Formats: sequence, structure tokens, C-alpha cells
Amino acid sequence: MLNNKVCRIFILLSVMFLISCSESLDIQLPPEVKVFTNNGNQQGIRLTSTDKEYAVLSQWLREHRSDWHFTSGKYPGGVYIKSGQYGIQITQTHVILYSTTSPEPQAVYIQKISKSELSEIKNMGQ
Repeated sequence: MLNNKVCRIFILLSVMFLISCSESLDIQLPPEVKVFTNNGNQQGIRLTSTDKEYAVLSQWLREHRSDWHFTSGKYPGGVYIKSGQYGIQITQTHVILYSTTSPEPQAVYIQKISKSELSEIKNMGQ
């Protein structure tokens, strides 16, 4: 009986810990963003609210405000979007948010995505 209670408490604490590890973020794109790809275009590609890729990303960010997890480090590949307070990197399997308040961008949040999500933006890097 005691083991059963301890087990239930452990499960409850584990669930609470997992819930507390994710953040909700309200990320809104400014009217214009620049997309940087790995294809050597140092100037970037300008996107505005009239571009399909911009609309797809903006909608995805609105629909995925929750379940952001803290992270650090560097993630290879994908495309990078400079957007106000955050830099947004989109790889085949993740969206990573970078803080742009310091001289060197630092990864702060991450969210897993499927390979088919945000394909319009992923294809910009090819």
C-alpha cells in the first residue's frame, strides 16, 4: 500500500515537472523578415506578409505557441530567419528560437516538427 502511494506521488511529480519544462510563447513576425539559407546568399531573401512562406510561418507560430522547450547549443542546417527579438531556425525536424539580444545568437527554445511541416520554408534552403 505504501509503495502504491509513493509510486502515485512520483508519477504526479514527474508529470508536473514535464509540464513545467515547456513554455508558451507569442511570437509575431514583423512586417518584413530576412531569410538566410545555406546556398551562399549572404544578403538574405526578403519576405513580407504578402509572401506565401511568410504567411505559412506566421500561421504556424500562432498555432504552436505552447510546447516550447528550453535548449542551448548549435543546430546544423536549415534556414535562418531574422525576426525582431528572435532568430528562427527551421531544420528538417525542429524549429529553434535564438535570442538576438547578444552579439552572438544563442539558442533558447526548441520545438519538434514533422518532416512535412513548414516545407515551403525548408525548400527555400535548397
